[in-house]
Amino acid sequence: MNKIAWLAGGLLFAGAAEAAEIQKLPQAPGAPDLIWVTGVIKPDDDVKFNRIAATASQAVVLLNSEGGSVLPALEIGRAIRLKGFATAVANDTLCASACALAWLAGTPRLVGEQAHIGFHASYVVDNGALSESGVANALVGAYLNQIGIPQSIIVFVTSAPPAGMAWLSERKAGELGLQVASFQPLTKASSEPGNDETSTEPYDPMKTVAAFYNALSNADGVSAAASVVPEKRGIGPFNETSIYSFFSGLSAPLKLRSVSREEADSVVAYSYVRANGAVCDGRAEVRTTYRYGKTLISRISALNGC
Repeated sequence: MNKIAWLAGGLLFAGAAEAAEIQKLPQAPGAPDLIWVTGVIKPDDDVKFNRIAATASQAVVLLNSEGGSVLPALEIGRAIRLKGFATAVANDTLCASACALAWLAGTPRLVGEQAHIGFHASYVVDNGALSESGVANALVGAYLNQIGIPQSIIVFVTSAPPAGMAWLSERKAGELGLQVASFQPLTKASSEPGNDETSTEPYDPMKTVAAFYNALSNADGVSAAASVVPEKRGIGPFNETSIYSFFSGLSAPLKLRSVSREEADSVVAYSYVRANGAVCDGRAEVRTTYRYGKTLISRISALNGC
């Protein structure tokens, strides 16, 4: 049996889940810059984006993100619209939830032939508490009005299901009156490794699983759900508000003890203390899949009932 284990205390398990990677890649002379945003969008990522955007006069913002925090995504979108940048989602990559809201701000909006752009009911964190439905929809609706999105698209976005995803295909965009154009990879000034703007992340189950449980330890339902396959978001244990409510109410937060890779699954060991003092020393099998160039969680099975 092939078994690899990472123990708690290692660098991977320290702190909160990683923020999105945001970088500017210079292109051929005369071509717009490429600003690459990949990974889960976290608080303060808008500050990082604005700092980079200030150095570009023309740019295409290439988005490859599972989603994440809504408020910084809206600020990224406002900056994109203010600068007049284009947005793009490359072939066979994912831009979901908060990411899709930022993509809408592009002028123009570009999509690869097999791009996956999905909308999901929005949740916002306000003074440490998670708010959904009315509050989130009001903020998202105001943002969409500000960037000039048609009413038909506003209804589509704010009516997105709390479970799963509402996918925006090129055909659906046309039906709703949203202008999009085909994305063609840009010509790069450099062919250095890692500069391929359509490159995908390697399959890394242990990193994704550790990021998910680190999000649970911080009661961060938004980041935890972003690690899950889109069709299961918002359902049962993958519901953002349920994650926040349960893990924020613990008297001692979840602590990830180890992650080991055993054949098709990762096995995790963790502990936490409930509000009533009950101690959980838990283990679970986590199944992952590789989709849209990302490693995502498809199933979690508890091994000892907690």
